[in-house]
Amino acid sequence: MPSLESLSNLALVTFDAPERLLAAFGVLVLAYAFFHLLGFGTGLIASTPLAWVMPVPRIIPLLALLDALSALQRGWRARKDVDKSALGQLIPSMALGQALGVGLLKLLPLSLSAGLLGGFVMLYGLHGLRPLPGLGAWRGPTVAYGLFGGIMGGMFGSGGFVYAACLKARHGDDRARFRATQAVVISLSTLWRIALCALAGLVDLPLLLTALLLLPALPLGAALGNWLDKRLDAKGFARLLNGFLVISGVALVLRGL
Repeated sequence: MPSLESLSNLALVTFDAPERLLAAFGVLVLAYAFFHLLGFGTGLIASTPLAWVMPVPRIIPLLALLDALSALQRGWRARKDVDKSALGQLIPSMALGQALGVGLLKLLPLSLSAGLLGGFVMLYGLHGLRPLPGLGAWRGPTVAYGLFGGIMGGMFGSGGFVYAACLKARHGDDRARFRATQAVVISLSTLWRIALCALAGLVDLPLLLTALLLLPALPLGAALGNWLDKRLDAKGFARLLNGFLVISGVALVLRGL
């Protein structure tokens, strides 16, 4: 039977390169701390730094695997408050959008993928720091949100903020209904993304072993999220998050160039 060390050497980040493994682990702890606070965002936080230690096309399926357990637990616990009408419009268009996104992820050159990913993260962070007038006021059809969020999720693992914008517009201050529906959308989105990545040949033994090595980052991230929640006000947290996204996005755009 293969030893743990021999199995780890097959992973995308291994014990033979401890600095890469520690860097990936630390990034994921931070990402899942934000996920614990926001209910989405692991792709936005983790994908740019992870691109410095592993191939860009492998990041999205890795995060999908790590997201799956947490998203399923959230969705199952909140199932009674779900807006079934919103799900009926979001899920089919999200599935189509993710298929398009994963296809682009597999076909685009590595440098172009890095540049697109970095530009997307940078622009999202800039918008969070200084929203453009009128940008948040658009109220398009739910199907359009699902399609765009699916493409973002398939390519960048970061469609959750699109679904959140849609559901916030539908439910206003009804937080229970918003969170329940968002949790189910994210859980279904994650499972669909895993299936698409597997069909595209992006899920293999090295990726599964990498996910296993990095799995302990999830509970540590949740603990860090609880700690941050008690010490940061809403404005301070938003500035920290969006500033980090801008810096990370610029770094990856330069790497792609």
